[in-house]
Amino acid sequence: MNTERKKQIRFKSEDDIRLLREIVAKNPIKDKSKWAEIASTLSSPNFILDARRVRERANLLIEQHKRENLENLRRSGVDEEVTEKTTLLDEILELKDEEERGKKEEKEKKERSDNMGKEIRKRALECLTPKKDDECGAPKRKNSQTCIVDYLKEKTELEMKTKNDEMEFRKEQLKLEKARFDLDRQERMQRMEIEKQEKLAFIDLLKKLTKDK
Repeated sequence: MNTERKKQIRFKSEDDIRLLREIVAKNPIKDKSKWAEIASTLSSPNFILDARRVRERANLLIEQHKRENLENLRRSGVDEEVTEKTTLLDEILELKDEEERGKKEEKEKKERSDNMGKEIRKRALECLTPKKDDECGAPKRKNSQTCIVDYLKEKTELEMKTKNDEMEFRKEQLKLEKARFDLDRQERMQRMEIEKQEKLAFIDLLKKLTKDK
């Protein structure tokens, strides 16, 4: 019996950055098969990964980032450190939000289709049920095909109006989300550039001081 355990993998900071870059580039949140591709890209003889390991590591980083964001909101006025890791994680959260919205829309679409099918069957049965509505009291049936066509016409008109309203609302929502995301990203990039320039200036100062000695 093979009792050898899998070698424990320890991710370093640079490994996390490489992982996050691959996630943003390949979006395994939408296409689950990409996890294996990312694992293969990041693996080396002394750093062997599989799809499960990279997915679990990504989930851990995302959850940590969510907690840090929540903590920063609670501590209003506290300036968070902006790093490439933070920016990448924000982009990944946006990818997750997009995927969740897509799943929700698909679920709602399926529910509407199921409800429509039930309503069609109900209307068909009502049309086929004899009704005593003429002067002689004789059973009278409405043509089931005509009944269903009338219903489908009404349903289509109502769904088109609802769909157009939803599309307009969605467009406005996406505009607001994109504007907010672009603004946040721009601010982060600006702050990263300021930090970079400050570090370069500090290095130049150290060089001058060393040279003067």
